Parts: sequence; structure tokens; C-alpha cells
Amino acid sequence: MRRLAAGIFVTLLIVGMPGPVSARWPAAGTAYGYALADVAPNGNQPTVALNGRNVKVAWAVNTFADGVAVDGYVVARFNASTNAAASVGASCSGTVALLTCTEAALAPGSWYYRVTPKHQNWLGGPSSASATITVAAPTLTFASAATITALPSTKTGTIASYVTGETLAWRLDNATTGTVLTGSIVPSPVPATGTSTISVTIPAGTSDGPHTVYAIGSSGASIASASINVDTLPPVVSAAVIQKSEGGVAGYIRPSGTYRVYAAVSDPGSPITTATTNVSTITAGSTASALTAGTWTIAGVTYNYRSALLTAGNALAAGPLAFTVTATDSFAHTATSAPFSVTVDTTRPTGSSLTTTNHPGGILGKAETADTINFIYSEPIDPNSVIAGWDGTGTSVTLRLLNAGGGGGDRVQIWDATNTTQLPLGVVRLGSTGYTASSVNFTNSTMTISGNTITVVLGAPSGAVGSAVVTSNTRWNPSTLATDQAGNTCRNTAVNEPVPADPEF
Repeated sequence: MRRLAAGIFVTLLIVGMPGPVSARWPAAGTAYGYALADVAPNGNQPTVALNGRNVKVAWAVNTFADGVAVDGYVVARFNASTNAAASVGASCSGTVALLTCTEAALAPGSWYYRVTPKHQNWLGGPSSASATITVAAPTLTFASAATITALPSTKTGTIASYVTGETLAWRLDNATTGTVLTGSIVPSPVPATGTSTISVTIPAGTSDGPHTVYAIGSSGASIASASINVDTLPPVVSAAVIQKSEGGVAGYIRPSGTYRVYAAVSDPGSPITTATTNVSTITAGSTASALTAGTWTIAGVTYNYRSALLTAGNALAAGPLAFTVTATDSFAHTATSAPFSVTVDTTRPTGSSLTTTNHPGGILGKAETADTINFIYSEPIDPNSVIAGWDGTGTSVTLRLLNAGGGGGDRVQIWDATNTTQLPLGVVRLGSTGYTASSVNFTNSTMTISGNTITVVLGAPSGAVGSAVVTSNTRWNPSTLATDQAGNTCRNTAVNEPVPADPEF
């Protein structure tokens, strides 16, 4: 704001046209004159009106003391959150001669305006701030439910806060590279309100599951999206297995044994509402036993449904039996799996033979590190019945070599890694003395299962060991606590090493 000092007169001589003038530079007179300098006024607070993405700014005229109006106005817009000045649109930029201007295609956000009077090179004071207006981000809204149960499908709805004059393009799942969709808007192009009704078609072949529809404005200033869900297919039962209630190896049951059914069920389009299993071939009358949701992992496969404990019939014959799983989603799509299989085992396992092996370079007849002892059964033993949670891969155990406390020679027992619990592999009598004069622990021994055989590789001995006094034949009494894969307990019938006699290890 510029003001000449009060009381000082300015004499102007206009060559050839003398006359009085004021500091506002009105039209020249015809004689010498003097005028007191005037003060440029402050701006009047503007009003704002929002229409779509367009804002109309209006204000009252500013005049000098003698009623003469200023030449024009400077309009400024500010971010309501930061109070930072923003660039105004073309129709409101520079000097605005009228008392209104309209900014088009504003960016989303909250804004306010100030107006400053301008007269030639003089600027008055800025106005107080206008009310704050909020320009919404572009939106796409579908009128109907988001889930599509049949394809192709046409979705209707509305767009809002788009830029006046835009046309729209449509894509699926990616605004730049996604599948181009067919769509339209009414009215077209986008009117000043920024709102149109829309129609867009989701094509056949769109996969089940969640998707995103993008509406892209032609000006590049508008893009919005809305989620849809496609569910045209029934659930998928990708895996199912029966596991005995004791856990361990799955896929085997015994007559009168208890078991659970586990299933992996998925539906990318909607939630599963019910899942059942038909195990009537195993448990009479169980055509639709309920499965409940959860998470379980068996042999590296994750299942998300499981039955309650079921009991197998007591007269099942040995061999495979089929069962199925049925699942229904929230849109009543139902699928029944192809048959899965479980094997019924009606026979208790027995010990078949026991062998020992001397490691290369070892002393025959002397138990040493890297020697092995093999417990061979009539069928595979469930590793879980030997050590809870064991899967049959290498695990640390302790082999105890015991001095004879009775007939049958020195003995072998297998204990856990901490040497506190004897494992259910029974007792081996070596048939001869001399292997040890005391109790020796082979710690950090390694136990594995392969087929019907449990093998223990001897670790480091805790004390001195000897050599067998005479050749002999071993006698192994298996434990009844070990079970086969179906849960049948092992018979404790003794296994005698056949002749001829030989040293062990």
C-alpha cells in the first residue's frame, strides 16, 4: 500500500495540458491542480461456492474514499492445512477486472481464498480469509452388491468429483496395464457437477476372487477405483487325509481305532459356510460329519478343516477305503471332492530280525563309534510311537551298553537324547559277555527309520568297552509300546538271531 505524506501537495505540470490530478491518476484536467494523496483499500472477504471440482470466488467492489473503484483484484488460494499459497487457475490468475472468477479442476484438498485490490501499480491489503471449502477426491461407487456370481456382468453406479469435460477409460486390477473394460457414463463428457452415472462390464473369464475396477479420467487429473469380488465357481477341496487319534503317520487306521479327517478347502470368491465328510465306508452312518475350521499341518501339508474324533468300525477288512469331502460357500456353490483313500491295517507288527554292523576299520566284536544296530520289523513302525513328534529323520539318542546282570549276555537299550527315558524298542541281549564291564552310554547316537528298519548309529562311549568273549546269537524282545502306522501295537515275541553264532558289532 502506498500513501503520499499527508499535507504535502504535488504539483503536476502536464506538458501542453495543465490541470489538477489526484494520486489515483484520474483523467487529466485543463488547469493546474493539487490533490491529497489517497490510500488503496483492503480487500473485501470473498465468498466461495463449490460445484464438482470447480470453485466460484466472488467479492464486493473496493473503492477509494471518493467512491472511485479500483482497477482490479489479485486472487490467492491457500492450503487450509498448511496455509501455504497455491497456484490459482488461469481464470483467477493475474489481475481480475470483474468481481468473480471460477477456478476449474481443483486438486482434492481443503482450500481458502483471499482477495487483494489493485490499482495500476498500487496494491491494497489482502482480505480476510474466505470460508474453507473441501474438494473431494474422485470416487467410483457401484450401486449393487460387490460380489458377482455370473459372468459377463454389467455393474452400474456413479462417479463423483471428476473434472468437467472428462471422458473415461476403464481397466481391471491395474490403472495402467490392466485389462481394458467396456464402460460408459451419462452424461458424457463429465458435467460441471463432476458426477455421472456409469456402466462397466466385467468380462467372462475373469478369475474368481477380489478385483479392482479403475475409472480413469481423460484429463489425467482424475482416477478412482472400486472393489468387486467374483465368485462363479464352487469351493475346491485340494487335499484330505485321515490320521489316527494318536497322531504320527497319516493315511492308516485300524478296526475300532479313533481318527480325524483333515481337509484343505479353498474358495477365492467367498467364505466357506459348511464343510462335511462322508466316511460311511469307515464309520457306519457317517455320511456328513461336520468339519470345523482351524490350522493343522501333517507331513508338510497344511489343512484348514478337521472333523471331531470318529471311530472306525470293528469289523473292517484290511485294504483301502474311500471317503469324500463336501464344501459349500456363502453363495450356495457346493462341491464334493473326488474320493480320497485311507488304508485299513488289521495286523499287529512283530520284530523280524536284529542285526549289527561293524564300521569300516573297526574291531569286530567291539562296540565302537559309527557301528550300527538295526531293529527290523514286519512292517513300518510309526516314528511318533517311538518318540512323540518324531518323523523318522535323524534324531539324537543314547545307546546304553549294559554289563550282564543275568543270563543272555550283555544288553543293549535305546534311551532318549537326555538319557532319561527308555524308548520303546525293547531289550537286546547280546548272548555273550565281554562287551563291557560296566554301564557305558553312547551319547549323541543317531536314530533313523527307513521302511521297516530302525537304525541306530553309535555315538561316543562314556567309558571303556571290551570285545566279546565268545561268538553268540542275539535275542531281541520288542516293546509293545511301539505301533505300526495304523496304531496296531507291536507283539513282544522274541526275535532270536539265526545260527551260526557270530560276534556283534
